[in-house]
Amino acid sequence: MEEVRPMEEYLQVIPSELDIMKQEFKRKNLKLEKKIEKLEEEKMYLSLDVDLQKKEVEKVRKEKRKVEEDRDDLKEDYKKAQWQKEVQEKKARAEYWEKKFQEMRSQNLTLEKENKGLKTKLEAQEDCFKEELHQVKGQVRDKDYIIGEAIAQIREIAEYVRDLAVRADASSMMYESASDKGRELALLLDKVRTLGVGAKAYM
Repeated sequence: MEEVRPMEEYLQVIPSELDIMKQEFKRKNLKLEKKIEKLEEEKMYLSLDVDLQKKEVEKVRKEKRKVEEDRDDLKEDYKKAQWQKEVQEKKARAEYWEKKFQEMRSQNLTLEKENKGLKTKLEAQEDCFKEELHQVKGQVRDKDYIIGEAIAQIREIAEYVRDLAVRADASSMMYESASDKGRELALLLDKVRTLGVGAKAYM
């Protein structure tokens, strides 16, 4: 009995294979649980990281959208600035040409006034010239009449002188004398004949 008892005690002290397996299972299970807890913790951290990453991505997306919107706004502002610049340039050109047009119009009005004044002056001068021409024509007609009358009288005188020359030629034969009076008469008759020759040009 004494030998049997220690064996039982020994058997009680020595764990059985099942107990070993149980202990090993517990140990592994505990290890796995710790690993699972660690994985869960890592999963939680990863999920947190994922959330952070998502937030970062969303933040980056928002910033990207904002940058794109700002870029679009800048493009729109640039287009508006370009359009306003073109409008201002067109307006400036239109104002420049309007100013030139007004200046030319003012110059044209001034020239028209000057032309009108010159036309009036020219018309007055023309009327004056016409009046003077009319007077000159009248004077010419009067002078022509006087000259005609003078020519007629000259012709009459020339005919008379020619008749005198003919008579003088005939009388010179009758009054030839050696006396002084006869010679003077002959010279006078000779001058009359000369005048008669010259009078032919006026007949």
